[in-house]
Amino acid sequence: MKMLNEGVLVIGGGVAGMQAAIDIAASGREVALVDKDKSLGGHVKEYGALFPDLTVGSTLVKQKAQIIKENSKITVMLGTEVDKLQQADGTIIASFLSSGNPKEQIFTAAVIATGFDNFNGKKYGEYGYGRYPGVITGIDFEHQEEAILKRPIKTAVFIKCVGSRDRSKGMPYCSKICCMYTAKQALELKKAQPKAQVYVFYMDIRSNFKNGEEFVRGAMENQHVKYIRGRVGKVIPTNGRLLIRAEDTLMGVPLELEADLVVLATAMVPSQSTNSLVSQVGGKLDTNGFILPIPMAESENPMSLTKGIFYAGACGFPCDVKDALNQGSAAAAGVLGYLQSNRGAAK
Repeated sequence: MKMLNEGVLVIGGGVAGMQAAIDIAASGREVALVDKDKSLGGHVKEYGALFPDLTVGSTLVKQKAQIIKENSKITVMLGTEVDKLQQADGTIIASFLSSGNPKEQIFTAAVIATGFDNFNGKKYGEYGYGRYPGVITGIDFEHQEEAILKRPIKTAVFIKCVGSRDRSKGMPYCSKICCMYTAKQALELKKAQPKAQVYVFYMDIRSNFKNGEEFVRGAMENQHVKYIRGRVGKVIPTNGRLLIRAEDTLMGVPLELEADLVVLATAMVPSQSTNSLVSQVGGKLDTNGFILPIPMAESENPMSLTKGIFYAGACGFPCDVKDALNQGSAAAAGVLGYLQSNRGAAK
């Protein structure tokens, strides 16, 4: 493979990294897009319909991948992990591991777009994830959506904030997107099976996206998804179904209902690879393990990490797909501005 000594390194082939690579290459600069998986697209390639316009995740990824394939300025390195990242004399030195073979390359700038991991639903033993058939996570729903929507379901229960806003599990932050993907999944289920009873147990509804409030309200009013403010205390297998024990905190009464499907809205958590890369280049993480941005007043670009290194996507904090794409473009703009001001027209 050719050396990209005057190119830009993008670490992470999810939608944020793909968008950053596309925008940087559009300027005529060489880009190396690196991902440890064997295909581009990250989590999104396995998603069903995406909020807000219900574009299918794999369709979006294929469209971005085609743009990348057609641009000779982008070299894609799959099944490759960035082992070391350091800055020296105004350059970025990256050490790669591919099939166990180490290799070094030098770059002019870099974008870290290492994404996120999914919270382990098994940490909530009271819900029986991994033990009780019919208890799945929201991510499982995305992976199995076609089969789930065809399965006869009388009652489905969605439980929000599983791994979010829960200090007892070491997860004090709001994962931001769970309210919207839960509403989207409940909506899809009701459209496919109008006679199904669909319940959503929530702490609060945070729909601070454009048209987010209208989207959630539409699920309630048009598809008759029933939102109950309260916490589910226990899920118990009984007679081939799942018994839900909960409390309606608005009404102040306990309640029980039986369901065929329970979906846990699990949180985004920092990717394991983010910590190592950020620490190697002198960046910082916040108390939750996400990238800590430079104060706005101290940086010309909001996605700046350190000199010549930018970040994008959920490695910075939980975000939806549209925000990840926007951050990819913002990071690319930061790279191009940095190269223009620090290295002239080098390509």
